[in-house]
Amino acid sequence: MAKSKFKLHQLLVQFFFFIVGALLTGFLTVFFAKFLGHYISHHFAVVLGVGVAVALTLWITQLVKNPPFLLKGTSPLIAGFCAALGVHVSRIWLS
Repeated sequence: MAKSKFKLHQLLVQFFFFIVGALLTGFLTVFFAKFLGHYISHHFAVVLGVGVAVALTLWITQLVKNPPFLLKGTSPLIAGFCAALGVHVSRIWLS
């Protein structure tokens, strides 16, 4: 009984981090895309906004002592770069 309660607790913590991370990434993406949109083209503002938001979110979650994260050992800079590259490619394909 205690073992299943521990797994339920781990699942709830992971779900909490997933929701908070998704919301933080979304808010940071919108903020950076709007901010950078004043200085560079909209396409590159969105791409850079996503990259910076993903990198900051991963960096913040790695400040937690034991982050319940699948990408626990991933560099935030590399993850941000990969996210920005993915957004760039998808925006080019969709346009």
